[in-house]
Amino acid sequence: MLLLALPLLAAALAGTAPASDTLREQIRAADTQLFAVAFDACDADRAAAMTTEDMEFFHDKDGKSANSREDFRRSVANLCDSARKGGWHLRRELMESSLQVFPLQDDRALEIGDHRFHERGTDGVERWTGQARFIQVWRRVDGQWQAERVISYDHRPADK
Repeated sequence: MLLLALPLLAAALAGTAPASDTLREQIRAADTQLFAVAFDACDADRAAAMTTEDMEFFHDKDGKSANSREDFRRSVANLCDSARKGGWHLRRELMESSLQVFPLQDDRALEIGDHRFHERGTDGVERWTGQARFIQVWRRVDGQWQAERVISYDHRPADK
């Protein structure tokens, strides 16, 4: 149902003013922190704490991969276990020029952008491996921005 509503949401946002610089920076900072904790630190518990209890994660290749904070925690833990066993480290890069943030009612914000993924193997060399687009709905809970809905789509290999 959510995916069917995306075209309507996009049409509605066409006439919506972008977020203030302050909101944009708050969401950018929350986004950066979430991925740093999940990928760089590989701390599944801290990453999960940055999401709402009812968070949902949709992925174009994997489908609905999280239906709760606990599902997301398990997903991050599994990714980190695979990385450790494989001897690689994953890093996510936000494409700053693509970042858009829009205020939503009820202490929420919509973030839209593109990101790239990099892997560093045991040789210490980091390689750009792919890119994708994302949509995230953030909700302010007790003064902290938490990821409520995440859609990661249009995954494709790195341009060579």
